[in-house]
Amino acid sequence: MLLGIKATVDFAFKKIFASHDDSLPLIGLLNAVLRLVHPIVEVKLANPFSYKDFESQKEIILDIRARDSHGRWLNVEMQVVAYPGLLERLVYYVCKMFVDQMSTGEKYVKLRPAISICLVDKIVFSDTIQAHHRFEMIDREGGRKLENSVEVHLIELTKYNVDEASLGTADELSKWVFFLRNAQEYSADKLRELLPRPEFQEAIQTIESIAQKLRIDRCMTSVKKPYATTTGPCGELVKRDVKRDAKKDVKKDVKKAWS
Repeated sequence: MLLGIKATVDFAFKKIFASHDDSLPLIGLLNAVLRLVHPIVEVKLANPFSYKDFESQKEIILDIRARDSHGRWLNVEMQVVAYPGLLERLVYYVCKMFVDQMSTGEKYVKLRPAISICLVDKIVFSDTIQAHHRFEMIDREGGRKLENSVEVHLIELTKYNVDEASLGTADELSKWVFFLRNAQEYSADKLRELLPRPEFQEAIQTIESIAQKLRIDRCMTSVKKPYATTTGPCGELVKRDVKRDAKKDVKKDVKKAWS
């Protein structure tokens, strides 16, 4: 059965990458984008995914904010629309993340890098085929870079040309782009076969649980008759509240799906 869930949807994206500290999908995506000399091995989430938040709040913080073991502050977001002001907002957010580290009386030397990563499922720069843009504070003349400062990555997903045939030779970021843009068109088993690394396996398990929950919800709404007559243990006729019993079963299944 096809998963039918787009990993680029806000709910799915945050559930996949921000369900818990040291999330393998998040660590894998960060390393694929940043390509650090010393890869990230630990992350602590500042705003982990909460199913209750999506149920009850009108306004949800959809960005994923985390800090790694080197003290770097990281912000990851998924955008399906390249709206006006996107680039300016990215600059504003990364600068705010840098400034917010400081408290009164603290020394500037304690500031750690702030890195913002924005994945966009649209074309932002139509005048180039370049898909991954990395903006840093750098001296135009000498090339010297301010290391412990701010950095913005903008990744245009639609510019990647990766399919099943090329997955074997694709870099890690291209594999994540393939997953994000195509997961809905595959079964979980097929995706596990195509993307065998642990970080992808965890991501696939999560999106499969989302698909399972949606199927359960559809089954609930398909229950038409409020009552049904069944036979009791002694052969007596018992009037059963189908909807009530269905809800009990669904609550169990949902709890399992989201655990």
